[in-house]
Amino acid sequence: MRQNLTALNGLRIFAAAVVIGFHYAMLTESFPRLPHFLQNVLGNGTIALPFFYLLSGFVLTHAYTGRIATPRQKRDFYLARFARLYPAYLLAFVLFLPIAVEKYLRHPAISQHHGPRTFVLGGALAFFALQAWTSLSQTWNGPGWSLSVEAFFYFAFPLVLPRMVRMRSVPLVTALGILWLAMLSFTVAHEHNLIGAQIWYGYVLYQPLLWTPMFLMGMAAYRLASRWSQIPGAVATSVSLVSLAALVVLCGLPPVEGGNLFVNGGAAPLIALVVLAYSHPRSLSSRVMGAPVLSFLGGMSYLVYILQAPLWHMFRAVTDKLRHVHGQSTVKDWQFLLYLPLLLGFAFAVQRLVEKPAQHWLLNRRRQVVATTAEQPSRVLAA
Repeated sequence: MRQNLTALNGLRIFAAAVVIGFHYAMLTESFPRLPHFLQNVLGNGTIALPFFYLLSGFVLTHAYTGRIATPRQKRDFYLARFARLYPAYLLAFVLFLPIAVEKYLRHPAISQHHGPRTFVLGGALAFFALQAWTSLSQTWNGPGWSLSVEAFFYFAFPLVLPRMVRMRSVPLVTALGILWLAMLSFTVAHEHNLIGAQIWYGYVLYQPLLWTPMFLMGMAAYRLASRWSQIPGAVATSVSLVSLAALVVLCGLPPVEGGNLFVNGGAAPLIALVVLAYSHPRSLSSRVMGAPVLSFLGGMSYLVYILQAPLWHMFRAVTDKLRHVHGQSTVKDWQFLLYLPLLLGFAFAVQRLVEKPAQHWLLNRRRQVVATTAEQPSRVLAA
């Protein structure tokens, strides 16, 4: 029986929290008065994205090694990923529709990325989770671009896993090192103005191929999990606490030149160490991080992430109207603090009323189709 990685699930909610902080806590009036360390941590909140990508590769490799060899197993994998993620993604897409109407049709800004063309094309790309491949990655429910990246990872996973399992350690590390350095080189080129802002934000930063090394590192890190699980619990506890603390401290350091390098892949080895460390089955830190309440919240982290933008836009529109303000760059602290439990409550409702029922329906339909197909030869023989 395979180990249940509840501690890694617990880590997800903290990663989702720093993304929320990056997007909305920085808009509050009190943000400039926060300790500089906390300001820097929130400013580096996008570190959660490479964490999610690497964690995804690790967890999927844990779940599917030796279980995704046949065409039917591959089809089941694709359906399982679709059933797990797309219903909530589609709901977030629909919730963003009135915001997109307001933004691109009723009051479009004077920009190449505003107007009816962006409404139609951006909406179509987002509907099929293809937006990250284009310059329209941020036009429709901005955080959804990372699901477009994940969709590419899921497509490639059954093709990559058998090859990665067979690769020897030295060639594997060499190949990943080259890909990782290539990823970092793009960020360095942007930092030194060799890649202009328009190209960087339009075609590079959100590009699935740029982030692929993070996913592959997660897959590769899982190869160490069996040996890591044999390490004494006390040692694993120390490593997990130190590695996570180091990641937080680095996020809290004052911004320096090349700061994007840390977030855009530079922290990958440290993130890999954190993920591996908290996969230990017996360490104290893993038991704490895998506590029922954190595991429960971690199970909603995807919903929190994908629903954050449409809910925030609607919530802010209502609360700003109650405040009789419009177009201000900052929000009151109470708006952000009230938004947090609202987001969690809404995510919980969506999990119970949309995500789980849709997932069960799609998977049950698949089982019924498979069962019907299996019965047909028997009927022919019986006839």
